[in-house]
Amino acid sequence: MRAVEAAAPVTEGELDSLFADIAGVARIALAVSGGADSLALLDCVDRWRKHGRATDVTLLTVDHRLRPESADEAAMVADIAVGRGLRHRILAWDGLHPERDVEAAARHARYGLLLGATREAGASHLLVAHHRDDQAETFLMRLARGSGLFGLAAMRPSLQAGEVTILRPFLDLPRSRLAATTAAAGLVPADDPMNHDPRFERARIRRLMPLFAAEGLDPAMLAATAARLRMAADAIDRAADAAIARHVTTDAMAVASAGRDLFSAPEEVRRRVLVRILMAVGGEPYPPRSERLEALDRAMAEHGKGRFKRTLAGTVIEWRGGKFAFHRELGREGIAAVALVPGSAFTFDGRFRVEAGEGLPAGLTLSALGEAGRLAIGATAGEAPAGAIAALPAIRRETAILAVPSIGFGDVSLPVAVRPVLAAKLARPALFPDFT
Repeated sequence: MRAVEAAAPVTEGELDSLFADIAGVARIALAVSGGADSLALLDCVDRWRKHGRATDVTLLTVDHRLRPESADEAAMVADIAVGRGLRHRILAWDGLHPERDVEAAARHARYGLLLGATREAGASHLLVAHHRDDQAETFLMRLARGSGLFGLAAMRPSLQAGEVTILRPFLDLPRSRLAATTAAAGLVPADDPMNHDPRFERARIRRLMPLFAAEGLDPAMLAATAARLRMAADAIDRAADAAIARHVTTDAMAVASAGRDLFSAPEEVRRRVLVRILMAVGGEPYPPRSERLEALDRAMAEHGKGRFKRTLAGTVIEWRGGKFAFHRELGREGIAAVALVPGSAFTFDGRFRVEAGEGLPAGLTLSALGEAGRLAIGATAGEAPAGAIAALPAIRRETAILAVPSIGFGDVSLPVAVRPVLAAKLARPALFPDFT
């Protein structure tokens, strides 16, 4: 692409191609921070919808409250939205902010707020303005951290987050074209000083990009490499699908089991299977670091007879009955209790789907049984790991245990259905829900 083309605004003729994935979608949300990239997204979607599109659009701006100017920047986006006849919401990140690793904490808070607001708006898609330069920077950041194949595959054009699809329509466009689009629209973007602050990893990588480009490692080349690795990662995930179907089973207590035959699978496939089990059982938002995963894999492969017990990524791995059993680790903080509201439906700890009937008495909660609770009701382990029983959801009134539906303990007449969702989680590849 010639320099003049690389800096050209997005044209009317490109819009249908960029937004093909949302053609016919009734309602969408846009993440608009006020920077040049997201204002280009606002402008492009606004122009696209004016070409006879019936799509309903809501703009969402997160005020992280990390800088005094952030409230004014959010208000600026609101003014632009009003001027274009678009709905807009400002989402504030309240509460204490960490002193360390602010980037990661802000990212998690941002996507939590954005996805929640997208669902509240009834939108099926959340559009974000990540572009080719972002992809290249993300690739280098993950390379510096020693990420494996799935980490180096970097950002995907679309990603499922529950019932919401996160869409990145600009992932093949350079930053310069988005800046030109914003300028052509007569919009003046906010400049976040964190983008230039060397305390932050992405800002440091961004400063190095011209040096990489001079050696032939420009954003286009790096993004193309990430795309090729993404295809390789997808191929391994398909092989992992087959290995899970062949070698892994789950039960009513959300325990996954795998025999030694799993180790007949190729190493990279086997380790992907382990990642998917660990993330499904333990519920961690990130896969474990490569060195820890490799150590677990070696220990399992080399295990002979006798006791085996390891913990990783919120999961306990035990050798029981001639198989490796993977179950939830309660951990020091335990598992958060949830109020049982009549007529509600939710997922408990990412492992069980819970449906509470309308006739359920008020004042009940659902929380992990715990080891003390297991002993109190006399639930024996048998073939099941004791820790797996302790991690089961129990219905309580204050501290009294009324029922543990998964093992048929207690008042079975309570209108509460509890079923494991571990098999469904294992069937869906965990594609790095940090949404970087």
